[in-house]
This record gives sequence, structure tokens and C-alpha cells, in this order.
Amino acid sequence: MNIHEFIGLMIGDGCILYNQKNKTYRMEIAGDVKQDQLYFEEISKLVYKLTNKPPWIIIKKEEKGYGLRLILNNKKFVEFLIHKIGLPYGKKTFTIFIPEKFLRWNYAKHILRGIFESDGSLYFSKSKVIKYPSYPRIEIRTSSKKLAFQVFKLLKNRNFKVHIMKTKYNDFKIYLSGEIMLNKWIKEIGFGNINTITKYNLWKKLGYYIPKITLNQRRKLLKV
Repeated sequence: MNIHEFIGLMIGDGCILYNQKNKTYRMEIAGDVKQDQLYFEEISKLVYKLTNKPPWIIIKKEEKGYGLRLILNNKKFVEFLIHKIGLPYGKKTFTIFIPEKFLRWNYAKHILRGIFESDGSLYFSKSKVIKYPSYPRIEIRTSSKKLAFQVFKLLKNRNFKVHIMKTKYNDFKIYLSGEIMLNKWIKEIGFGNINTITKYNLWKKLGYYIPKITLNQRRKLLKV
């Protein structure tokens, strides 16, 4: 975990509340209760290192169940994210993008990892060879057209066989298919969340993936 992966997380699932009149200065990242708790502990360590302030990690009741939240109320850090990093505050779903100064690959590869862990997924489709899913796919979805084409261009320029499409849900899907592209992603970008890492490692170990298996079950099979 580094600051650029964190920027990617903020671009994906982050939110900044900034209101000087009401003295509201909040940074928040949303996650999945079942899959992201260990990853949130890593994020928390980085935020503490950057700010010397411990963020909260809470479970919050939502319309569709419960969500995980990492929260820090800190004016100095919020203004750093806005004025130095270039992240927007308030609503950003349709307008978010990677700040221009971070589009160089040595920064962008970490930002892409954070975006993936926020808005991406690694999954496996059934093949004709075995009954279990074994064909890997990497997918990132976003409602921001500018961000979608930034991600597409970054991957295209690194010779990834990347595709982009607008979905019926009026968002954008950027995706890679096949073992060669997955291994290239691992080599050049990697995964940050143990939830995704264990998916990849289990597939690598078995040659296929076991559907509907939990993080704890994967860790037991992998003995990690």
C-alpha cells in the first residue's frame, strides 16, 4: 500500500466532504464487510502514517445490508487531498478522473491497482475443458466517461489487449480477458487486497476457481 494506490481507492470508492462554513472536513472510503476488512486495516496504517491520526473503521447499515467505512475527520489531510493531490470533494460519480500529474506509468500503475480494488473484479468463466470456471477476466466499471477512457488508454499504451464498452446501465466497462493478460496485470500492476490475491492464488494453484467460496475458505485452502 502506498499513497498512489490510496489515490486510486479515493477515485473509486472514496468521498471527500469539505465545508468551511460548517467546519466539515471528512475523508471516507466505502468497502465490503465480508471481503475488505483486512485491506481496510492496511489502508488505516497508511492513513495513520500520512497524518499521525488513526481513522475509524466502522460497519454501517445501508439499504442493501451493511457496508464498511473508513473515516477520518482532519482538515489538514482533506485540504492536502484537494489542493495538493487534485481530488474533488462532494459528488464525483460522473466526473471523477485521474489528475494529469499522475498519468505517468510509475504513478499510474499504483493508481490503477487502487481503482481496481474499488471498482474492479477478478472473475472466472467456464471453459470447455473442465467443469469448473478457469478462464480469467479482469473488469473495471465506472460511471465517469473521462476516467474510463483514461484507464483504457493507460492499459492500451502498455500493450494490454484491453476493451471498453458502454453498458445498459449507462456506465463504462473496461476489461481484459485470458491468462496472458491476467499474468501481465500481475507483473505490471498487481493486486492490493488479500481478497483478490487469494482468488488469483487459488486459481493459480488449482488451475481453476471454486465459485461462491469465501475469503476465509480460500485462506484455509491456501494455508495463509
